[in-house]
Amino acid sequence: MEIDTRFPMKLDTVSDAPEPFRGALEQSLPPGEPIRLLVHAPAFSSGEERSPATVLGVTKNGWLVASDSEGGVTVDKSDFSDILFLELTSVLLLGQLRIFFAAQGKSNSVTIKFETVEDELYRDAIDLMLTGVDPALTGLAEKDRNEAPIFQSWPMKIRNEAQRYSPRGQRFLAGIHWAAIYGESEQQHAPAGALLITERELVVIVEEKAFSAESSQEVLSEEEPKEIFGGIITFIPRVRLKDFHVSRQGGLGVLALQMRAAHGEEKLEIHFPSDDEKAVSAAMGQMLLSRSPEKQ
Repeated sequence: MEIDTRFPMKLDTVSDAPEPFRGALEQSLPPGEPIRLLVHAPAFSSGEERSPATVLGVTKNGWLVASDSEGGVTVDKSDFSDILFLELTSVLLLGQLRIFFAAQGKSNSVTIKFETVEDELYRDAIDLMLTGVDPALTGLAEKDRNEAPIFQSWPMKIRNEAQRYSPRGQRFLAGIHWAAIYGESEQQHAPAGALLITERELVVIVEEKAFSAESSQEVLSEEEPKEIFGGIITFIPRVRLKDFHVSRQGGLGVLALQMRAAHGEEKLEIHFPSDDEKAVSAAMGQMLLSRSPEKQ
């Protein structure tokens, strides 16, 4: 197989992986375990930063990330039982997938950076990993999705991100969006975002902004620089959520989440306008009213 040196690509088998990845994968993947997805991403440059080439593998029981480095190939991996949550970033041409997992009693993470031209491959990987974490609530028919009442009043940017990145085949239970929070000096304290709750996940969308490559030329022509919308989308399996608390701190609303996997735990805080505290509490309450994923 010819390897694309510009964009991520799907590999059919381990033997299609370029060296030194091929040898590292053969040593690290469990023998005889079915491989559901292999994605190779070439080395990626963003500004002055250069990210290494990687191979992401999703198997029947877990995942693996092999990263090229000066000392050879480093490998991170875990079973699905140790995944805490997943985070996908997409801004301009930069894509990034972070896998947060537990090992030896603490939280760890591994990062993959890639060109967003083929981010569909990483969305497929996320779906496979979420399915591996909670297979009991997978594969609901798309016709059961009733997103219109939740999304119809949302700003277009947030609505588009929610529709694009919400987990496939999952029924929506609740959702809320909020505006960015600014101080007296117009400094942003927290970005615009949204919380979407399905039967299997909590999905948190946080707005990220960047400027187009043509901004400097536009400034010279006395035009405003173009803001390009991107987002950070966090996928939290509900079976990992052990506790949560909604509060108000320093004028901001805070949703504090505690996740726990087989060998460790992690905390995550989401900030939103304090005026939306009741709405966020109601959305989380709607989650509690639904049947527990562990009992379905």
